[in-house]
Amino acid sequence: MTQEYQDFAKDILQHIGGKDNVKNLTHCMTRLRFVLKDESIANDEAIKELKGVMGLRKQGGQYQIIVGNNVAATYKELMKLGISGGAKSNEPITKQKLTVKQVGVNILDAIIGTMSPLIPAIIGGSMIKLLAMLLNMTGLLSLESSTYNILNTIGDAPFFFLPLLVAVSAARKFGSNVFLAMAVAGVLVHPVFMEIMEKAAEGKATTFVYIPLLSVKYTYTIIPSIVLTWLLKYIEDWVDKITPIVTKNFLKPMLILLIAAPIAIVIVGPLGILIGTGISQLVFLVHDQLGFLAVAIVGALWPLLVMTGMHRVFTPTIVQTIAETGKEGMVMPSEIGANLSLGGVSLAVAFKTKNRELRQTALAAASSAIIAGITEPALYGVAIRLKRPMIASVITGFVAGAVAGLAGLASHSMAAPGLFTSVQFIDKDNPMSIVWIIVVMVISIALSFFLTLIFGFEDIPVESDERTEEQLDEDHIFVHSPVTGHITPIQDVQDDVFSKEIIGKSVAIEPNGEQIYAPITGTVTAVFPTKHAYGITGDNGIEVLIHVGIDTVKLDGVPFSSTIEQGNHVTKGDVLGTFDLEQIIAEGYDPTTILVITNSDEFDSITPIEIDEVREHTPIIGAIK
Repeated sequence: MTQEYQDFAKDILQHIGGKDNVKNLTHCMTRLRFVLKDESIANDEAIKELKGVMGLRKQGGQYQIIVGNNVAATYKELMKLGISGGAKSNEPITKQKLTVKQVGVNILDAIIGTMSPLIPAIIGGSMIKLLAMLLNMTGLLSLESSTYNILNTIGDAPFFFLPLLVAVSAARKFGSNVFLAMAVAGVLVHPVFMEIMEKAAEGKATTFVYIPLLSVKYTYTIIPSIVLTWLLKYIEDWVDKITPIVTKNFLKPMLILLIAAPIAIVIVGPLGILIGTGISQLVFLVHDQLGFLAVAIVGALWPLLVMTGMHRVFTPTIVQTIAETGKEGMVMPSEIGANLSLGGVSLAVAFKTKNRELRQTALAAASSAIIAGITEPALYGVAIRLKRPMIASVITGFVAGAVAGLAGLASHSMAAPGLFTSVQFIDKDNPMSIVWIIVVMVISIALSFFLTLIFGFEDIPVESDERTEEQLDEDHIFVHSPVTGHITPIQDVQDDVFSKEIIGKSVAIEPNGEQIYAPITGTVTAVFPTKHAYGITGDNGIEVLIHVGIDTVKLDGVPFSSTIEQGNHVTKGDVLGTFDLEQIIAEGYDPTTILVITNSDEFDSITPIEIDEVREHTPIIGAIK
């Protein structure tokens, strides 16, 4: 099969004029998107005749070759042939004017994208420090014992060397050289440099090439490494341009370090510390001014922050606060009510629903939220899906957050609060903290449970699916709608790939909601980087493509968010992601969502179900093998 893709890639390259005619290449779920220097050189008819090519489109300065499910493998082989590709944007490479909004989005994306991979190390370290504290509280270990100090060192290591961890993660995010980024960040925590900083703190004049240095402690910090690693990418590119080829292997890395390290210790480092300290001080100010209300407000908003991914923005502040003071008393306590309330509403839904599948989903989601503090299954599979339970969760988050704030609970770790991780809120100097932890947990689960029963919710009818499916033979495999809305003729879709069903039998839906649901139970085989398209292979063998909007790949993911990753197993009706319907329309794009059976040729028949209005549990296609 690999040889087949290699030959296919070579044939494509030959007919588009060779690699010298290619400016850039990206791909979406079904198309190779070339930006050619001269499209007139390409042999359109020869491309269309190639086995494996389903169609050809020229649009927006792109030469789009439709190859369906083989796109990733073909793209990989084309990269091996020396083509330049991999740009984040699928538009021709042009310099775009950044708006203030886009700059803000980019900064948040940089922080979230850098910090997310580091969460396991940070949680692991903080929980080990917590373990050492509990062993000391119980009298099993003394503060002077070597075992205690080694345990504490193990737990402290991820924090002490945080600049190095951040540099590695940020380098992957920005495309900088990982080892050069580590080398520069390593300067900030080098024992000799730290000793120099201590002397500067004592008032001794400290300079680098006659430039005075500010006394700064970089251990436990985040922002400086993010900023310097971002800057490193531009330094690398500039040095690469000015160094002769014969000297690149030794002169290039030397110049990069010689330029980047001084910039880090003279400018970027101190500036990053000021930014990080400013953010922390702002959080402290809000907490000081609002007191327990600050915890209550964050508790109410937390599920909404998780939905948008904005909760990761608090990570640097939480880490720095715990590193500096040993505990964090605003964001982490608010999560107790937010997390456990989602478990409580899920229990209520499982108790009340008559839908067996929903009951199973709700019970699994409840156990995940209550025991481990993992709330995504409850948030997306229950609360958002049924709407009213979300209101119960928000109210409970506020009440439980207020109680936690009044009790003065603070976390010594940043593990997601749940039954097993609640020990992070124990204060060795305040035995009553244990009682308050139990009180807040009971309020979170009980109040959300009863509020959900009081508010009620629109249950998913068991009979609705069965009634619709009776229109077809019972041997059909059913594929459900990925969005809420109404069916529109596939022939009216303004994209030949879909309207002519080139890549498989398709159904078009005009959405009126903003969530993307799993239309089948199976494994996620593809999540496009811009989050506008998903591929799923069902446990029963059917393969589907969900494509939200026409040409929305050009929006570069701005109106989209995803809750799952490639390789995840999903159940029919699970939320895969969300999209901003109004923004898509405002940008001038058609939000029509397409569901494609990409392995249509493996079925004897595929029949769209005649129906107008659809929800996430409405069957829209039946297939027989």
